[in-house]
Amino acid sequence: MLGQALRRTAQMTLVVFGVVTLVFFVLRLAAGDPARLLNQPGTPETIVQQVRERLGTDRPLLVQYGHYLADLARGDLGVSFHGGQSVRDAVLEALPNTAALALVTIVVASTIALALGIAAALRPNGLVDRSVLVYVAVAQATPAFWLAVVLVLVFSINLRWLPAIDLTGPKSFVLPVATLVITLTPVLIRTVRQSFLETLSEDHVRAARARGLPERRVLLVHGLKAAALPLVTLIGLQAGFILAGSYVVEFVFNWPGIGKLTLDALASRNFPMIQGGVLVAAVAFVLVNFVVDLVYAALDPRIRLRAS
Repeated sequence: MLGQALRRTAQMTLVVFGVVTLVFFVLRLAAGDPARLLNQPGTPETIVQQVRERLGTDRPLLVQYGHYLADLARGDLGVSFHGGQSVRDAVLEALPNTAALALVTIVVASTIALALGIAAALRPNGLVDRSVLVYVAVAQATPAFWLAVVLVLVFSINLRWLPAIDLTGPKSFVLPVATLVITLTPVLIRTVRQSFLETLSEDHVRAARARGLPERRVLLVHGLKAAALPLVTLIGLQAGFILAGSYVVEFVFNWPGIGKLTLDALASRNFPMIQGGVLVAAVAFVLVNFVVDLVYAALDPRIRLRAS
């Protein structure tokens, strides 16, 4: 078990290092010159060069990369090109808001997926099953950014029930979470439905029913545990979608999280802030998948046996 944990840690470190390296070089090779964006058009080249020297973008690319890795090893994410703010402080300030949005989304989406997926599987091709599949088809075809705008128009501008932008209280979670949940649940519902259908036809479920166990116990103990395994795995695989989707949602709803911070930095070619946001996203992605592996092993003893 310890060896498996060490291997997973090494893999996670390699993934994060690869993402950080790729982002570093792509930004500097394709994103343009930040020094020119910080100055008005027509600024003399001497002044632009001075800005490059201040930002450190005048040095050779490999030298910049070496300094970046050295600072990163000390926990220093650099200083923003705009305002001189510490990137680490800005990221740590925005991270709890994104984490709260993602956590609420995962809890709500998982609960809805389990409820609808199991309800659909209990009576295949029935009214509930067909209604759930219609919802899945419609939700899967709905773009997140379009849905976010429609929800704002209906519930914030027309009805004035919910706040449209910023994080001002519990009501601010409703529209962003609803947007992410509607775009996330179709795949989860399909997975739970299919898994539950397969579980109900397995020998241990039929044996439990043959022993006279109550149907509720059969469903909640024997069926639900097996059906939850693919849901847990899929949530880990969808962690990247949740992060990417939260970027769009944070931008539309002006949510003060990592997504908005990164997109604002991308628009202004603020390299250190972009790198800080991407680093947090990469670390969050690998950590979520690591936790999913642990939960999967706890739910399925066969995983623990194979790992040992």
